[in-house]
Amino acid sequence: MAIACGRSALPKKIGVVGVGTISSATVRGLCRAFPGAGEPTFVLSPRGAAKGRALVDEFGAERIAVADSNQAVVDACDCVIVAVLPAQAADVLGALTIPKTTLIISLMASVKLATLRELTRVDRVVVCCPLPAVQQGAGTTIVVPADVPEAAAIYGAVGTAVPIDDEDQYRRLQCMTCLMGDCYERMRTSQEWLEANGVAGDVAATYVTGIFKTILTDAVGAGPETLGHLVAEQTPGGMNEMVISEQRADGAYAGLEHSLNSIHSRLSGAHDASLAPANKRQNS
Repeated sequence: MAIACGRSALPKKIGVVGVGTISSATVRGLCRAFPGAGEPTFVLSPRGAAKGRALVDEFGAERIAVADSNQAVVDACDCVIVAVLPAQAADVLGALTIPKTTLIISLMASVKLATLRELTRVDRVVVCCPLPAVQQGAGTTIVVPADVPEAAAIYGAVGTAVPIDDEDQYRRLQCMTCLMGDCYERMRTSQEWLEANGVAGDVAATYVTGIFKTILTDAVGAGPETLGHLVAEQTPGGMNEMVISEQRADGAYAGLEHSLNSIHSRLSGAHDASLAPANKRQNS
């Protein structure tokens, strides 16, 4: 179930340990969603100094402070976003003294809840999987577990929060985030095809990005049957249906399903290379 922002649940001060692309996008999105000198305010760790300085320059020192250490971030905030590399989780979190009442929001999507609870030794831990679009207020973010209103409020404020209780289902949903690059590659292939056939690069880029956004508009707010209905609406024998039929005959959709199975095995920590499309075809 998607959840919009509940302002009352939004933490007043949010710490960030590991100021990388996604965590800085979260801070930027929240500052834009709640402009001015109001809440929330942020305390950033020194890691990611350039991104931290950029946020201070953009939103002001009254809104964003950079701490001297990770421990200083934890000491200053009851809600801390942790966004270091998963391989650094044990070293970074193990070095911190974290009050048991602190809410830890992990953006390390591959680190399991049980591991985070063991490393942090706190009562409340949540994992979220945002993408950079949160800085534009257009993110769709999985949140697990579902009973953490602060996390749902943060990511509801910068788009749509999708809370879920089942960690296995969370991992399946996380596979969808890995389609981002594939979508960009399809767009780039379309742009290059236009350019190869005489369309100017700026025109091609503008139209390709615009038409993808236009196409997706009808699917906004989709229910369980929406996408099936949208596919069925394509005129039999028409050009849209022709592309679907040709892509299906060429194995494109089967290949996508194989890639999702393959990426799920990787996200689960035991990558089975035989699930990849080429290997799957060779073995079938």
